[in-house]
Amino acid sequence: MSLSANVSRFFFGSACLACGEGDEALDPWLCKDCKRRLASESAGIYVSDDAFSFYVMGTVSRKLIHALKYGSMPGMALYLVRNSGLALQEFREWLPRHERLFFVPVPLHHSRYRERGYNQTEKLAQALAAACGGRVLNLLKRRSFSVSQTKLSTEERQANVAGAFAVRSSSRPEPGDLFVIVDDVFTTGATTGACLYALRQAGFEHAKVCTMLYESHLSARSDYAADCGVEWNA
Repeated sequence: MSLSANVSRFFFGSACLACGEGDEALDPWLCKDCKRRLASESAGIYVSDDAFSFYVMGTVSRKLIHALKYGSMPGMALYLVRNSGLALQEFREWLPRHERLFFVPVPLHHSRYRERGYNQTEKLAQALAAACGGRVLNLLKRRSFSVSQTKLSTEERQANVAGAFAVRSSSRPEPGDLFVIVDDVFTTGATTGACLYALRQAGFEHAKVCTMLYESHLSARSDYAADCGVEWNA
C-alpha cells in the first residue's frame, strides 16, 4: 500500500462511511458504489421560488449529513458541495443577478456549539462561498431555545421557531446585495422561513434559502432517534 493510502486510512478510516465496507479506493470517505449513489441523490431541487436544495435525502446523503452534524467531521461540508455535480451549476444559475453575494448560516444555539465545536451550517456556507465567489456573513442571532424539529408537525415547527431569530447587525444592505440563508436540511421550511422573515423585516429584501438536503417530514420523524434526544435545531 502506498504512503498516501496509508496516510488517508489513518485520517479517514478504512471503511466506507455510507455502507461500512472496506475499500482501497475510498475518496476518502465513500467507496465507488456509494459515490455513484451520492451522485444519483444530487438532484438540484427547486423547493420554491425562494429555496433550493442540493440533494434529495437518500441513504448516502443522510449518512454524510449526520457525520457533519454529529460525527465531528466539519470537512464533510466541503465534500458535499464539491460532489454535488450539476446541482452546483443549477444553483449558480438559479441565483438572481447580484453585485455582492453573502451566505448567511442559520445560527446554532451556544450550548450545541460548545458540544460540537463548530456550526455545521457555517461550514456549509464557507464551502458555498468558496464555490460561488461569495462571502460568509454571520448576520443572524438566536433569541430563544427550541426543541428538536424532527418530532414536530408542520404547525408545531412553525410555532417552535417563530420569532427565534433576529438580525445581529444594524447595518443596512446596499443595492445589488444578495443574501442566501444556509441550512443543512429542508423539511418543512419552518427554520429557514423564520430566518427569511427576520432578514426581510430588517430591510434585507433580496434574500433566498439554500440547504444541502431536502427531506420529507415523514422521513424526518424516523431520524429523531439519531438526534440524541433534545436538539437545538440548526
